[in-house]
Amino acid sequence: MAYKTYEVAVIGGGVTGSAIAYHLAKAGVKVVLVEKGDICSGASATNPGFCVLTYREDPVVMELALQQRREWDDLSQELGVNLEYECTGGLIPISNQQELEVLAGLVQNCHNWGLKQVEIVKSDRAVEQERALDPTKIIAAVYCPWEGRINPFKLTLSLADRARLLGAHIMTGAEVTGMEVARGNVKTIHTLQGDIKADVIFCAAGAWTRKVLSLAGASLPVEYERGEAMVSIASPPTIRGMVTDGSFFVREKEKPPMVAGACLAQTKSGNIVLAQATTQIKNHDRSSTYAGPIAVAKKVLYYFPKLSDLEILRMWGGIVAYTPDRQPLFGFLPNPKNLFVVVGFHSAIGIAPVLGRIVKDVYLKGKSQYDFTAYSPLRFLQ
Repeated sequence: MAYKTYEVAVIGGGVTGSAIAYHLAKAGVKVVLVEKGDICSGASATNPGFCVLTYREDPVVMELALQQRREWDDLSQELGVNLEYECTGGLIPISNQQELEVLAGLVQNCHNWGLKQVEIVKSDRAVEQERALDPTKIIAAVYCPWEGRINPFKLTLSLADRARLLGAHIMTGAEVTGMEVARGNVKTIHTLQGDIKADVIFCAAGAWTRKVLSLAGASLPVEYERGEAMVSIASPPTIRGMVTDGSFFVREKEKPPMVAGACLAQTKSGNIVLAQATTQIKNHDRSSTYAGPIAVAKKVLYYFPKLSDLEILRMWGGIVAYTPDRQPLFGFLPNPKNLFVVVGFHSAIGIAPVLGRIVKDVYLKGKSQYDFTAYSPLRFLQ
């Protein structure tokens, strides 16, 4: 049987996989990007494009996010595409004392980790940022002028397209159906579009990571949940920046069946994206429910009653991967030892290009400038 042979195979055509393929192709690596559907058809297609800084999990990811923020304009020029990045500022409305206490700690972490441009502001300053916000519904807000948003479709598709122009092979409709492992390495990857061989495999399959790894006889506790959102018809400028509900940062003793809050932003075309309602699901169910959008709408109208006449264009559900400790997975497996996992980075849209460059460095140099020890898959295998 004839095989197509590559130095590297990247599994997953979302923003992370596309960024990895781009940086490897740019470095002259013979790489194939394998996607079971279309490029940008999974979580990246349902992402609101928030380039968040304030709620990064630790100093390492914060550093990645800050680095990426400095590079958006250069990346647009490099890709030859207007990625529609805008530094709009981000706001987290705070509606009660419990949220205030939790978010005060978040702001302190930001300052400790290098993000000084964030503060807790009074309601009148919050309304200067978001004029449609009802100041009587909040006691304060977290404000970060450095945050912004990007077009997730343009980012993901242009990364993959540029990778192709640089020599990468892009395989769509190529679901991975099996892997042959011999002497501790994946030797052959079976897909619906044919079999391939690669020296190293990077798995950036998001919510399908556990399924892909099982084909190689490996197991990691990668779970997934569904987030529901909707988008309005084009409207006059109403929402200035990114808004994230402060209630999301307060952990309940018992997690309810659905966690809903008000996350919203307005695109350059005027459409207002409203999210999100999160639920645990099975069988990769991405369907939009009846209850999810209603719960989101109620929270949005609580803070933004002026949006009561907003006409909704469409609704959707997207699934996002996570691990039991809510930390990413980044590193090689002990068996198969040529299989590298990249999954679980929160708000990956805002760090994916930098993350792709780091993966390239790991492949070519055997190391990265960042300490990702805490993200090693070994923590779940020991």
